[in-house]
Amino acid sequence: MRPDAFSTHHPAVTLVFFAGVIVLCVLVQQPVLQAVGFAGGAVYYLCLRGRDAWRLLLGLMAAFVVLTAINPLFDTLGDTVLFAYLGGRPYTLEALAYGASTACMFASVMTWFACYARVMSTDKFTYLFGNRAPALTLVLTMTLRLVPTYGRKARQISTARRCAGLSMGAGSLRHRARDGASLLSALTTWALEGAVTTADSMRSRGYGTNAGRRPRYARYRFGARDGLLLVVMLACIAVTCTALATGALAVTYVPAIDVPALPPLGVAALIALAVLVLVPSAIDAREAIAWRCSLSST
Repeated sequence: MRPDAFSTHHPAVTLVFFAGVIVLCVLVQQPVLQAVGFAGGAVYYLCLRGRDAWRLLLGLMAAFVVLTAINPLFDTLGDTVLFAYLGGRPYTLEALAYGASTACMFASVMTWFACYARVMSTDKFTYLFGNRAPALTLVLTMTLRLVPTYGRKARQISTARRCAGLSMGAGSLRHRARDGASLLSALTTWALEGAVTTADSMRSRGYGTNAGRRPRYARYRFGARDGLLLVVMLACIAVTCTALATGALAVTYVPAIDVPALPPLGVAALIALAVLVLVPSAIDAREAIAWRCSLSST
């Protein structure tokens, strides 16, 4: 696929964007703004992954339905009882609406984190914080790559064990549990050895020594387009945060649903959030149009 255009901006710009969007998706409970936040993340993830993005998005949609439906099972607050179960336990509309809000927040955050994982690579994170906090940067970098690396290694170990006739998918429960424990033991041993080897290797290369004065190779340059984009993003974040702080986006789900009409500041926050979440997709769409025009002219 064609490289994403937004990821070519300075790492500081992309980090500010993702930090602002994720925090706003957590704080905002107004349903219209929540839908805008999720839609922006879904569109951008489609730009990043193409058809492969539908696997995650459909899974998040299913999770949205499940989380929405099960919330009234644990939260019985609300005035509007849809039906009763288990001897009169109420299933309320207000709890259902609050569950939908929470589920939308969860789906939005997960979508934007998926976009973050595709855009903010390890070298970008190290470039931003390697000189300022080398030890913390190394720990965070290793932590962020933990899950995908462990998943790949677990599949490799499992494949090798199956070739030797050892599989968790066959045999009695005791046999499968023993094979699973052996797989976990091998994976843990590999992880500990890898951590020690990485630490020794980084120490031998002088990582963290004179971090503030050590020269580094910097291939990222903060240009005029990065400055303009950063100003626009900060303005959008500031408008939305102002609306949150003044109560212009306040909604109530219990004991009764109260979603008031958006005041002028709330409308401004809606426009600002829409501009913010659509910035990466708009940049990528502009680059795609330019790319197609250049191909058609050759």
